[in-house]
Amino acid sequence: MLFSEVFKAKKPLLLTMLLIALITAVFWGGSRYPSLENKSTMGSDTRLEDPLSFEVLLDLQEDFSTPKRIVYSTINWVNTNQKGMAFGVLIGAAFLTLFGQLRKKSVSSTFGNTVIGVLMGAPLGVCVNCAAPVAKGMHDAGSRLETTLTTMFSSPMLNIVVLTMTFSMFPLYMASLKVGATLVFLFVVVPILCRYVFREEVQATIEGKMCELVPLQSLELEEQSWQSSIRWLVTTYLKNLWYIVKITVPLMLLAGFLGSGVATMFPLENFSGSEFSLWNLVIIAMLGVFLPVPIAFDVVLASTLLAIGIPAAYVMALLFTLGAYSIYPMIIVWRSISPKVAITTYLVVAALGISVALIANYYHEAQLQEAMRIFETELLRE
Repeated sequence: MLFSEVFKAKKPLLLTMLLIALITAVFWGGSRYPSLENKSTMGSDTRLEDPLSFEVLLDLQEDFSTPKRIVYSTINWVNTNQKGMAFGVLIGAAFLTLFGQLRKKSVSSTFGNTVIGVLMGAPLGVCVNCAAPVAKGMHDAGSRLETTLTTMFSSPMLNIVVLTMTFSMFPLYMASLKVGATLVFLFVVVPILCRYVFREEVQATIEGKMCELVPLQSLELEEQSWQSSIRWLVTTYLKNLWYIVKITVPLMLLAGFLGSGVATMFPLENFSGSEFSLWNLVIIAMLGVFLPVPIAFDVVLASTLLAIGIPAAYVMALLFTLGAYSIYPMIIVWRSISPKVAITTYLVVAALGISVALIANYYHEAQLQEAMRIFETELLRE
């Protein structure tokens, strides 16, 4: 079994599991879930004073130049994501340490590895940006591609608080489309891509060719003392932590800057009052996939845009694509796995967003026609 080593009382492995439990307990209890509960309580009343951030450290003024707005927005984005990114880096290094000790990192089934990834990712409670360092750590320790990708995607897409917010803030048909498309993406699309499109990348993870680090020698420590095991864990974890930090943090700053630039120059509010067109839908879906938003920001922003008159199809596209992927995990996947995986995933998420948007538009138009028919019938009766 995947985690059978845990039950053999190997001290470094047990200590690594305890470290992961400690990091997650501190983050979940002290920051993430209280914050999500607060956003869930406020719902659509949550104020969005920055294109990409909940918390505004630097106020944006209308008379600011575009470069100044981009810089301020980047700083606000970093401030909003600092806790989640710190957790992602810390837990990514811990997963790198953990998976480096496991002899068996996967099961034989593509679907089975997908399920493992979802079970690991759904409780994480971080946005896809903060989950990217986690995926980086898992991948470089030799985790299967299916597990790595679904861990990263499921963290924001299947978070229970975010799902609850979705059903409370949107019409049932939109919330159902969001959840349905998410399940199709995770349990159908990703396994199919890994089996037929990403064959070389999957085979490389099976053979260990894509594992960038030398396998850890922790298994030789099982007969050593607790003191030696603790010393080994501290040394190894700090080494892995620096490895994750030096690669992911600079790219995080770059992604925040790029995302702030795009959000500033192409504000989504500009589509308010516009009529539906396929071309605009494609643009919105591509923007939604690109922008590196924090967790639950997609739900709050989409709800706000729906309230100010953005067409339902555009809102549906953003509800699915915002938060599912972004420029930051795309860069991480590009560098760590392959450009093919990074670009294909981007296009697939955008295509799914367009598809659910078209379905939402058809349903919305059908509702409007039915409402008009009922109204005209009532008028004739009078």
